[in-house]
Amino acid sequence: MSVPIIKNDNFLDAPAWDALSDYFKNTATFKYGWYSAKEVSEFTHWYIDFLNQSSANQDNYEHVLYGNPAYKVIADVWTKLKAFHLLGHSLVRCYAHAHTYGVEGAPHTDSQIDGNFTTIIYVNPEWKSEWAGETVFFNPAGELTQAILPKPNRMITFDGTQLHAVRALARICPALRITLMFKTKAPSAAVSKS
Repeated sequence: MSVPIIKNDNFLDAPAWDALSDYFKNTATFKYGWYSAKEVSEFTHWYIDFLNQSSANQDNYEHVLYGNPAYKVIADVWTKLKAFHLLGHSLVRCYAHAHTYGVEGAPHTDSQIDGNFTTIIYVNPEWKSEWAGETVFFNPAGELTQAILPKPNRMITFDGTQLHAVRALARICPALRITLMFKTKAPSAAVSKS
């Protein structure tokens, strides 16, 4: 059963936001070849995988973030998320994506396990509604139920079993759409279906 989407604008305070923005502007190195839904679409996009864990992982790997000084800014965001609304959650995956015009995602779920959640922080420095690139959500019948613009410093959390996708960026968009994802397992999560 899906739970409501939690949305918080201006999630990070100014120093934390500046540090995260600076990391993705000056330090982060994206690779190409991430599938959002390989079984649905052969197209890929840009990514950084901080934990290098498969989509089936249910073990807590936060120690990888905390143990790597290069990931301090990402670990700081995770610490704030745990204190904000993910208290007791295990960090099972953490990665970033980048999209440009012509690079979009296919409808997919992030997990088949009840109690798994996805949190997205939109890291792009600016966004205009005419640039599109929304995160869209669907009901079980495949109807669009909600669209969220990738507004800078916006945080959303949703049920990992919720069908969603990244919509294509408009041709006029000159920006890189950057998202930082934290995939988590709630303390009450179901046993893996694998």
